[in-house]
Amino acid sequence: MRRVALAVASFSLLAACGLRADSKPHDVPEDGQVDLSGPSVGTDASGGERIYLVEPGEDRLLRSVKREATSASDLMDSLLRGPSTGELDKGYSSAIPSTVRLLRTREQAPFLYIDVTDELTDLSGQGLLQALAQIVYTGSELDGVDRVQVTVNGEVIAWPKADLESTTEPRSIYDYPSSARTAQPAYPSLPGS
Repeated sequence: MRRVALAVASFSLLAACGLRADSKPHDVPEDGQVDLSGPSVGTDASGGERIYLVEPGEDRLLRSVKREATSASDLMDSLLRGPSTGELDKGYSSAIPSTVRLLRTREQAPFLYIDVTDELTDLSGQGLLQALAQIVYTGSELDGVDRVQVTVNGEVIAWPKADLESTTEPRSIYDYPSSARTAQPAYPSLPGS
């Protein structure tokens, strides 16, 4: 009998904590509304309308910014042009040398092939990793693209990944982890941690 009483009491307590089913829509009170018009963070849009720049601050992570682009060539040209005047005023920059020019692009899902001039090979170390990450993250914004192959004057180059392993294989954003600011919230800590 005690078990039944305990089960009924537990069920009643849980039911009291739940939300009632309601089929009618309700307005959200003004103090509970979220402003969605502010600047976006991370990869919250797709379809080739975002490029990745180096954000201001000590972290120097990549951050996506809006661009008008109707093709892969438009998007990559926009990336190579670098930050706008307003973005420069806010402290954004690019690790890609301003002299690098786009020679051609070709999409063949899930790949994007881009060919650039040889100024990209003048970079080394963290600067090269960040420039490659900018290209790969931006190319991956295109619908259906998840790997980017960067060539120089038509020549396949062995580019480094974040782990400093060099390979001629097309790259994904996973080859440059922790390079970009993410919109993903931090995981909550475990109880008792």
